[in-house]
Amino acid sequence: MTLLIIDSGNQITGYTQDDYLQAWEGVRLAPAPDGFNPALLAHYMVKVSKGKTTITLNTDSALAAAKAARCSQIKEEAARLIAATDWKKQRANERDAAGWGSLADIDAVLAERESIRRSSDAAELAVNALTDINAVQAFTWSVDAAVPVPNRLTRGQFLDRFTKEERAAILAAAEANASLKDWVMRLENSDWIKPIEATPGLQALEIAGLIQPGRAAAILA
Repeated sequence: MTLLIIDSGNQITGYTQDDYLQAWEGVRLAPAPDGFNPALLAHYMVKVSKGKTTITLNTDSALAAAKAARCSQIKEEAARLIAATDWKKQRANERDAAGWGSLADIDAVLAERESIRRSSDAAELAVNALTDINAVQAFTWSVDAAVPVPNRLTRGQFLDRFTKEERAAILAAAEANASLKDWVMRLENSDWIKPIEATPGLQALEIAGLIQPGRAAAILA
């Protein structure tokens, strides 16, 4: 491989595989150094001393550029993987809106997409920790981040886990208990509930005698 070097400034302007190419005014030719990487062309430096041309790679800037390029590729790869799940998300949303699905269907897709994001974030961190240009350029990654599927219930699904008598007792008690009334109001204004986050409130209901002992665990099951 032959490099094309502009005489003024000793700047590499390109390269060629044509062994018969002749130099022309303002441009001279020089053989590429061993291990020449075309992708890092801008990071090769030309030095002329006593008529001899020496071409070396600025490893610091080349490594930084290789990392930036690979991280950009990882972002694009992750974006394509996420886009490939758009139909799943749309289907889950439409099924839920029609009453055929549930938040669990939506959450499964969201967890899949979040796994892609976390895996790509980890991949970028791994790339930036590398110190070898070839290792950076050869780096591959996979979607392997473990993301638990959120456990969410709609407000209606959550309330259905109480008996009619329990709901009536809670509403009646809330009229005289500011803390309980606040809990009920927050529940009424929530689109969905994470059972694990409702644990303290349910345990308080048991202590207050508004639901029987053991009912909190049963409701959260």
